[in-house]
Amino acid sequence: MRKLLAALLAVVFSFAGSMRAENIVVGTLIDDTGFFFNSFGNQSVLGTTRGANFAGSRSVTWQGVSMSNVSGANGISWSGATASNIKYDYTGYAGLAGTSADANDLTNSGIHGNGTSITISAIAGQKYVVDLLFANQFSGSGAGYYPYRTMDVSVGGLLYADDLTLYGTDSPDRRPLVYRFEVTPATSSINIVLNTGAAISGSPTDTNPYVNAVMVTVPEPSAHSLLVMGLGGVVAMRRSRKPERCVERPALKSV
Repeated sequence: MRKLLAALLAVVFSFAGSMRAENIVVGTLIDDTGFFFNSFGNQSVLGTTRGANFAGSRSVTWQGVSMSNVSGANGISWSGATASNIKYDYTGYAGLAGTSADANDLTNSGIHGNGTSITISAIAGQKYVVDLLFANQFSGSGAGYYPYRTMDVSVGGLLYADDLTLYGTDSPDRRPLVYRFEVTPATSSINIVLNTGAAISGSPTDTNPYVNAVMVTVPEPSAHSLLVMGLGGVVAMRRSRKPERCVERPALKSV
């Protein structure tokens, strides 16, 4: 039994060491300074991840994941005004991996407006990790540039982010901003709604929600959950192999 337990622990921890490192804290906004979208969907495992690039000119494959521009494909549908904006163009980084035309299809267009919604087909009770991608260029230019964008993010009717604040740039320093959250839906869909945020006091603020792409992932099991499942199996095996105790019954006395 000890040998079996030791082997189980070795398998669990070797698997945990091979899992992809996580660099986004759930519920926070990350500024992907590497320009490679290496934070967007970085927890993805092929076959368990799907995505959408909203209102893009074509569907693309990003990091091995199909990103469809057709509402309803990949089990992801959306509503909201569609728009393209040259401000979000990433062609300035054409010489770098992952920042050519495919990146433009993910960031150069999107859906916007108060009440913009995204609906993702899901399995009730299954945990999902959802990444929302935003380009870091907003409204205006020069002295009239808006450095901030705010919005409320609700999931399943619950407010997940109150005045989520995006920090933009008016320089050629284009890159994605990623907001990640976890959700375990009680029904067969994940419903995300973006509403108008509040203006930042003393600063020009674009309060119009605008989202460029989404990726949804069924996360890998953690080392802890694997260990618990493994130990549970060992206990079950041990119980099944435990011999039944024989109880001697007293002999019946003859009358």
